[in-house]
Amino acid sequence: QVLGRKGKGFLAQIAFDLDNPMGNSSCVSCGECMVSCPTGALTNRGSVVVTPPKGAGVVPPEELVELPLFAGVSHAFLRFNENAVIRRVFKKGEVICREGDNGSTAFYIERGKVDIFISAQFNHTKTRGKSAGLFQKLTTVFESRKQDHRDGESATQYIHIDAPVALKYDNPVDTLEAGDIFGEMTCMNSYPRSATVRAAEDVTVLEMGRNVLYILQRSKSSKAILDDRYRKRAIDNHLRSVPIFAAVAKNPAEYNRLCDLLRERVTLERKNNGELIFSQNDPADAFYLIRTGFVKVAQSHMGAEHVLNYLGPGGFFGEIGLLSELPEIAVHGVDAARRTATCSALDHVDLVKLSGEAFHEVLDQFPEVRRQVVELAIKRLEDTAETLNQIENLPLSEYLSQGLFNAQSLLVLDLEKCTRCDECTKACADTHDGVTRLIREGLRFEKYLVASSCRSCLDPYCMVGCPVNSIRRLGTREMIIEDWCIGCGKCADSCPYGNINMHSEAEKKIDDPANPGKKIAIIQQKATTCDLCKSVDGQPSCVYACPHDAAHRMSGSELLEEIRLLKI
Repeated sequence: QVLGRKGKGFLAQIAFDLDNPMGNSSCVSCGECMVSCPTGALTNRGSVVVTPPKGAGVVPPEELVELPLFAGVSHAFLRFNENAVIRRVFKKGEVICREGDNGSTAFYIERGKVDIFISAQFNHTKTRGKSAGLFQKLTTVFESRKQDHRDGESATQYIHIDAPVALKYDNPVDTLEAGDIFGEMTCMNSYPRSATVRAAEDVTVLEMGRNVLYILQRSKSSKAILDDRYRKRAIDNHLRSVPIFAAVAKNPAEYNRLCDLLRERVTLERKNNGELIFSQNDPADAFYLIRTGFVKVAQSHMGAEHVLNYLGPGGFFGEIGLLSELPEIAVHGVDAARRTATCSALDHVDLVKLSGEAFHEVLDQFPEVRRQVVELAIKRLEDTAETLNQIENLPLSEYLSQGLFNAQSLLVLDLEKCTRCDECTKACADTHDGVTRLIREGLRFEKYLVASSCRSCLDPYCMVGCPVNSIRRLGTREMIIEDWCIGCGKCADSCPYGNINMHSEAEKKIDDPANPGKKIAIIQQKATTCDLCKSVDGQPSCVYACPHDAAHRMSGSELLEEIRLLKI
């Protein structure tokens, strides 16, 4: 009962469900419409052609339907995609996939157990000075957050990965067993692998392509199995890594009570790329946690949409509308029980939905969770007000077309003073061990040149797609890369201005997280971006080194004000 007719006369056409796009409908690709079509307009194509890796075998549809996970999937679909599911056998100690590698498949553990871990050392790049006579030599080194604590650095104890577990920061190793699926985010969104997976014993896995995983997520029986698996096994891990539940997680008895409370009250939803979750001013009826994927939070203001934030795995949203009756929230002008922003999926997103009633029940029973949720809601409202206040004071012409409205920290060169000596670029390279973080090229805006250097964007594209969610924005809008960065380069690829670089050091031996006492060889690579020389002395070297007072650091609004004063 998926297909139906809509419209009259020459406007009549076939529709899916309540006029949904076919990809979003409840169609299970059974092929019955093709069989019934009297004109031959619907035909079957040849099977998906896949060359299995050496040692892997294609799993025939007759064998797949014997597995509970595939029992509810159409036989016609499995026949058409019979080459898209292969069985692979790994001996104990063999690596199934590595962190940072590109991939397009997901894995279902049919038999055995696997270790899943992050092998990259948890550290970030830091510029450090060494005395050499009258001079000081600056070098870029890797240091942990214990050695180099940064203000505002995340104190998270768990790291989200593309699996039904979250890895503990102090010991990033866990185990997956038969019935678990990992690699869903990589498969659906083509993100780099977020962790290394190795066979803990002889293990058999089914490796599947995106079309097969997609149909499993839409099949009612398959989805019920996956959802039940999440409730029984993964929800405990997921909640530990959500900041608002961190305090409760320290008390095992209270944490178990929280998990038991939520286990049967949550519902799981999947959203496709670009799909709307809710709109601004909609009734507020639920609270959401993000399992996988990224969500865009935007607000309509002055006739345009303005991005407030991007939220990744472990993030949450929807709390402000549910708290609107509290005096401390209402004072910010929040309409009663209404959404304050529009949230939509940036890619394929898995959400954990908690009804408004259950959300308030959690707040009533766990005062510490209530305190943290309210504090965060107030902080989000204050940040939004500040962002919109900046937008109100900016004219929207060439300034918008060049994207300068989106910048918090521009390196601006006054071309009437600049002699093209390149001292700014040289100073940046000297400060960062020969790796410059700026290029003296970029956009022209009146007499100013906006050089290519991190802008600390209000709409940070670099945050989208990080497989371990290690890049984030501070309250001051400055971008920060956490020390569990695995060096995949996704943020560098996503930055439209080329302002994130990859920095690496020579190969060295480190302890193997999954095998204590053993060593593995790695070449450490980390993402790095401009930190305004805060790790040195807090004064940007590019500005300090300019002999002509031509280089300045300013926000987009400050640049606009400079232009306005020139025209008076």
